[in-house]
Amino acid sequence: MKTTTSLTRFPILISLFLFLCNSMVWAWDFAEHRKIGDRAMLLLPTRLVEAGIFPDEEAAYAALSSLVNMSLGEDGKAFVMNELTQSPNLVTYGTLCGLSGDHVANPLLLETGLQTRFSKTNRTLLLEQKAMDNFLTGASSKELLSVNLAYGILAIKDLSHFYSYGDDLNEHLAKIDPDLICKMSQPANINKVFNDLNKLPSMSKYFCIHIFAMYLAEEAGRAVLVGDQSSASDLMFYATLYEAFAEHFLQDSFASGHQMVRRGFGLSSISNNKSLHDFYNTIPVHTANLKGETWSAYGDKRLNQNMLEYKKKTSYTDIRVSDKHPYQLPKGDPYERETHVFSQVVNATCQSALEVWLAYNEVLQGSDRDILKELPEKKEDVPAYIYANYPVVREFPIPFGTKLDEVPLDSAAQDRKEELQLIVQRPFTRNFIRSRVANSFSLLLGDSWNKNTAGVIFLGARLNLSMLNWHQFGNGEGMMMKAGDIAHWINPTISGYYMLTDEDDCLDDNWNIKGGLNYNMDIFVSPKRFLGLYSYMEVGVDRRNEETRFVVAPSLGVQLGSLIGLHTFNLPGWARIPLGLILPLKFTVTCNKVAGRPVEWLNTFEVELLF
Repeated sequence: MKTTTSLTRFPILISLFLFLCNSMVWAWDFAEHRKIGDRAMLLLPTRLVEAGIFPDEEAAYAALSSLVNMSLGEDGKAFVMNELTQSPNLVTYGTLCGLSGDHVANPLLLETGLQTRFSKTNRTLLLEQKAMDNFLTGASSKELLSVNLAYGILAIKDLSHFYSYGDDLNEHLAKIDPDLICKMSQPANINKVFNDLNKLPSMSKYFCIHIFAMYLAEEAGRAVLVGDQSSASDLMFYATLYEAFAEHFLQDSFASGHQMVRRGFGLSSISNNKSLHDFYNTIPVHTANLKGETWSAYGDKRLNQNMLEYKKKTSYTDIRVSDKHPYQLPKGDPYERETHVFSQVVNATCQSALEVWLAYNEVLQGSDRDILKELPEKKEDVPAYIYANYPVVREFPIPFGTKLDEVPLDSAAQDRKEELQLIVQRPFTRNFIRSRVANSFSLLLGDSWNKNTAGVIFLGARLNLSMLNWHQFGNGEGMMMKAGDIAHWINPTISGYYMLTDEDDCLDDNWNIKGGLNYNMDIFVSPKRFLGLYSYMEVGVDRRNEETRFVVAPSLGVQLGSLIGLHTFNLPGWARIPLGLILPLKFTVTCNKVAGRPVEWLNTFEVELLF
């Protein structure tokens, strides 16, 4: 019986895994989320004292223990969630951040999963911990799917780990849904509410959950005032659980690949989400926040990627890991290299957790604030409400395309508005890169230069695949290009065409199909103009006159539009496609060598229908 079950599940696993190769684009890996959450929680007691909530760190530790049942681990590197830990697993606060959203759909399922010893959640966590022991940032998707198929389903339907590229900061905040926040007050609504939250961008979803966590903390404070310590502990425990879940999406917002992709279920999401995400994970994305802080970020598996800073230094006294940096955080391993983005996301996570405790403390100090009652009724009023009440918004990377005149910059940032606006404007290269790394589908229209095939028209298509690709983009140190920079791209292709005569009949037995490699070389003459050269090396079969023969078809092509400033990749499809039919924007010459036949020379126009 076990064998039959395994055989039944095997094709399902393979199909799901192949689909996820193009659709699963989480941000930080489990170990990275855990590291961020654990470090933020280590810093929190100090921040609680600085905020005047507790007189000293000992009192903060005592409150974490009595209200949340959280204790500092034996190694002093993380706070442990005692009632969620099943040995040999160790559930730290950062563990909650890592499992949330990626492996478990909502906070209450996270709690029940961790408290059920033989659960898929605990088996998943064991896999993740073993990967960490092997210096990996997380277990492989194949391993995780073998334990829990729901992990793959969640990856497909949950769109909320990304910014909505193209929407500015105010538009992200306007997507916060007060109605969903209020519905969370009833546990019975949680499954439905989180299904709806999955449709929001990461920042919007974060604030919905974060605001509700603050509401629970307020309720905990009210319970303390009436002497109900048991209810206060219950409420603060769930405030912490919801807050850790929310922080997963805050942390995702700092991943470079997740600032540049618009998730969805349309054709473009299948075409470019995974490839665009992967590209920007490897190229540092320069960004800024409302405080005027700027940094360069990588994506998943690269949170603390070695930036090789020694390449820019001239002295050995400037490169040792123990040297102090402006972004160095306390209470960490002094001998581990940590990047600037790690500092930014940890500080944001710590600020978020602090706001939950501030909500608790304000009630103890006599505040009659009720968050659920003060939420704006109109969506257009939500951004101003967030700016006024949640300082953590000032820590977030500003979405690309935001006009800084329309958002409340800190005074330090106001003096640098023009510089910051250049950083957060939509980068010219984004859509250009999408056209290069995405799966693309092109229409081929051509004819022959040979006398024996005069009057024959070739009608075909080419699919450029991005699941396997190699690229070298400029110097690899940023999104922008300059005059003299060259970008290289290599990816597999599949193409084919039918041959049509200028007579009325269609020679449906005359066709070929080929596969091979595409190489693009883009030579920049200015930051926004380049000459695109490309080639194909394809082999396959040619069917003609009821004979099937081997064909080799090398091609050379040129893309001239971007050299004169006509950037079709920035045009919508309804304009780009007819323009490609009218103008020879991509022109290719192909040498068709079919075994036993004369060489054929073809000239082809390529019209990109989708990328």
